[in-house]
Amino acid sequence: MPGADEWGSIGAWAWGISRIVDYFETDKGVDAKRIAIVGVSRLGKTVLWAGAHDPRIAMVIASCSGEGGAALSRRNYGETIKHLAVRYGYQFAGNYAKYGDRVDQFPVDSHMLIALMAPRPVLLQTGDKDFWSDPKGEFLAAVAAEPVYKLLGKQGLGTDQIAAADQAILHDIGYVMHAGGHGAIPQIGVCF
Repeated sequence: MPGADEWGSIGAWAWGISRIVDYFETDKGVDAKRIAIVGVSRLGKTVLWAGAHDPRIAMVIASCSGEGGAALSRRNYGETIKHLAVRYGYQFAGNYAKYGDRVDQFPVDSHMLIALMAPRPVLLQTGDKDFWSDPKGEFLAAVAAEPVYKLLGKQGLGTDQIAAADQAILHDIGYVMHAGGHGAIPQIGVCF
């Protein structure tokens, strides 16, 4: 378990992604200005954190990232801060756990994390039956991040109505929900 202000594994893995980007910048066979990162579940949380911290990452695709990722913490639905702190405490700084029973006092929320990636594209992908990851909470976070994208001349979702499964919204903030559970689906074609 990390100390109060020490990195958890999510932060360490995100740092590792940035070290890979460091290498890509030296490799003439890689266009380091077009790096997209993809992660599912805890790695969905990781790619969001990496994208927020490293502006060299051109695009982030986070699948089923849930609590601590794209889902709004204050919804306190599905996976919660308390659950993560108890079961997966190694993923976050120790201070995260103190909000398990005080979610209403959590000083940040996931829409802020998404907004930190602006103006770069971000795609949130989830499953309509993945209630643990809170597809609606992920959608609402994308809606709440839209003003920052608009401020920077980019397009958010353009709606506050969640789309049906398999009805992708592919703007600078994208959202797509497949019919099914936890995990990415390979047949989604993404083009920004």
